[in-house]
Amino acid sequence: MNHYKLPRSLVDRETYILNAVKGKSVLHLGCADYPYTEERIANGSWLHSKISVLAKSNVGLELDAATVNILRVKFKVENLIVGDAEKLDMLTPQKFDLIVAGELIEHLNNPGLFLETARKVLAPGGMLIITTTNAFCLRRLIRIPFGTESIHPDHSYYFSHTTLRTLVHRFGYVQKDAVSYRLPNRKPLIPYIVERAATWVSPNLGEGIIHAYASSD
Repeated sequence: MNHYKLPRSLVDRETYILNAVKGKSVLHLGCADYPYTEERIANGSWLHSKISVLAKSNVGLELDAATVNILRVKFKVENLIVGDAEKLDMLTPQKFDLIVAGELIEHLNNPGLFLETARKVLAPGGMLIITTTNAFCLRRLIRIPFGTESIHPDHSYYFSHTTLRTLVHRFGYVQKDAVSYRLPNRKPLIPYIVERAATWVSPNLGEGIIHAYASSD
């Protein structure tokens, strides 16, 4: 068994992504943020619209055709395509400076197919940003002794900094950055307090992790 040094940086997830997309051609995976899409459009927190303002260009990819249709018809959002994140090679020869996979990889059936096909649509010098739930989030771990697990019903995987890096490296990427993030708001209050206390001890006990990778091609 090996021991790996963990990153110590703590960031705001949305700010990190928005800083990265400025002036880039972006492919935003899982862009609808279903089932919270309409709520986030209404309160101005929908990430896809924020990326569209800052990026040179932004294409949103979403698996659910019905959700894409609602966005097109009801909200007049045009920069969307229906597609599978595990089959990104369907987009070739189109290339992107940046692929944003926010809170996506833990939902997939086959993360390896996603990583393999993502390389085929990255422009030379392009980057892949992955954000995902932290396997060692203290707020969730403290429920385990009491016999419950707090998790999104569609999640299939947990990742740590080390396991995510190990997986992504297998598909020919070079890691450029690794940081942690925590809950962005104060509601509900008790999880927020636990999260703040946990990340004061270590950023790596917080809500999630963010990794940035370049293709080795």
